[in-house]
Amino acid sequence: MNAGFIGIDVTVTRLNSTTNVVTASNPAFPIASGRTTADILVVAGGGGAGTNHAGGGGGGGARLIQGVNIAPLAGGTTPLSVGGGGAGAPGPANKNGAKGTDSSGLGFSSTGGGAGGYGGPAPAPIRSGGAGGGGAGPGSGNAGSYSPPEGADGSGDVLVWGEGGGGGGGSSGVVGTNASGPDGIGTASGGPGGSGTNYAPFFPGATFGSPTGNVGGGGGGSAHQSPAPQQGTGGTGGGGNAGTPGTPAASKDGSTNTGGGGGANSNTPAGAGAGGSGVIVIKQNSVFSASGVWPLSQVYEQTQNNNWGQPT
Repeated sequence: MNAGFIGIDVTVTRLNSTTNVVTASNPAFPIASGRTTADILVVAGGGGAGTNHAGGGGGGGARLIQGVNIAPLAGGTTPLSVGGGGAGAPGPANKNGAKGTDSSGLGFSSTGGGAGGYGGPAPAPIRSGGAGGGGAGPGSGNAGSYSPPEGADGSGDVLVWGEGGGGGGGSSGVVGTNASGPDGIGTASGGPGGSGTNYAPFFPGATFGSPTGNVGGGGGGSAHQSPAPQQGTGGTGGGGNAGTPGTPAASKDGSTNTGGGGGANSNTPAGAGAGGSGVIVIKQNSVFSASGVWPLSQVYEQTQNNNWGQPT
């Protein structure tokens, strides 16, 4: 378009933002032509929980990075890797869960959630993660040493017959709650998992998390042969509840594509909950540019035609 100056060819470029929720690894995720920046949420897989009186799995690490330069990738592709959840320990023996798997995209990574441990023997390397696993330690969160942090610590090992919840993932993740109550068989109470972080405000209209926008909830810890109300609940963001003793049902897994930690086992033969798989949310931001020199009359005309200014 000529804006009124002889020999000057000027154009207006306006691109609305687009948001994609990526739930499985994609070695060739497309970046649209003309894009310059993106916001990305990288959530790793949650940790698996331990069996018997054991800690809940830690939520997967969650990181929000805004304004990432994607201009060199525009019109091409980039790999995205979504981490899986760690396995829950098999029941009913006293065993530890497994760590979640890392996620990565656009050059940024988050760390898989720490495993829930049974009592004291759980080794520190499997308990630490994006958010720490519950019990036996506690498991340390923010294993990647990021700022802001990718997750919180798991609960400590404060009782013999009960353990606490895994930590919550993300910059607002909450530390897992310790086990409580009289320390005995059937009297101790498992600790709840820590809440994860709500990222819904950064990705309006996108559907992800549990409830929407919340990711990285820690799994609930279990207490030996205690009734259901005394088993730890999972944290907001997909954390699984601890299992109920005396039933064949397994503890609840962390929710799929939330990075939620698995719920611990409490004398249930089916075993402890696995961590939920991670997720990547990527928003390719809106673009507005106008080349050349524009007289006010032409700017006014373009504005009237809804072809001026930064789109949504």
